[in-house]
Amino acid sequence: MNLDIIGLIAAILTTSAYIPQTYKVIKTKSASDFSWIWLIFMAVGIFLWFIYGLLLKNIPLIVANGISILSLITIGVVKYVYRQSKDIC
Repeated sequence: MNLDIIGLIAAILTTSAYIPQTYKVIKTKSASDFSWIWLIFMAVGIFLWFIYGLLLKNIPLIVANGISILSLITIGVVKYVYRQSKDIC
């Protein structure tokens, strides 16, 4: 079996886990359940995986982490735009 197929299946499964959460955040206009620390750590970690994928020219890493970055950015934007004064962390 081609290793890229395993990578693509893993990428589809892990990346698609963000989709319902991102949809819910957009629909409810609330991301208060997400801490800023978690968002920042995840965004930096996924961005580094994205760069690693680019350096290796590995399509599964590039696609999965590119989509995940967009989801995290969306969640962060919603969290910032619709923040409440008590939403500090």
